[in-house]
Amino acid sequence: MTDKTLGLADNLAYWRSLRDQASMGELHVEENVAAACDKACSDYLAELDKMFEMTVGLSSPEAFGNMPSAQMLGAKFHRLAIGEQGSARFAIKQQIEIIKTMREFFQHYFASVEATDTETAATVEALTPPG
Repeated sequence: MTDKTLGLADNLAYWRSLRDQASMGELHVEENVAAACDKACSDYLAELDKMFEMTVGLSSPEAFGNMPSAQMLGAKFHRLAIGEQGSARFAIKQQIEIIKTMREFFQHYFASVEATDTETAATVEALTPPG
């Protein structure tokens, strides 16, 4: 990483890259670290899901009144709360995608460990003399 602060799109690309490296077996994580990070991601996703649902309540354009300037202000707050690009809802949705990608990264680790354990057990069983 560089000294610059990553934007949401850069952050998503970074985690997708890590996920892809993990799926190709090029990147490994300590088991306890992966488990703790996956749990933190799971907990954070639950909070983000709540925040995402709450964004609907952030906007009530009609609450600003009937004057044209009030309606324009209400429309602006509505756009900032639940509009497309740049709204709170949009940012939360992007953050959810990043956290899900992070979990995919950790899930690749768990699948890799399980596959290695299964392979090792099969090898040991095949080498064990019949009893």
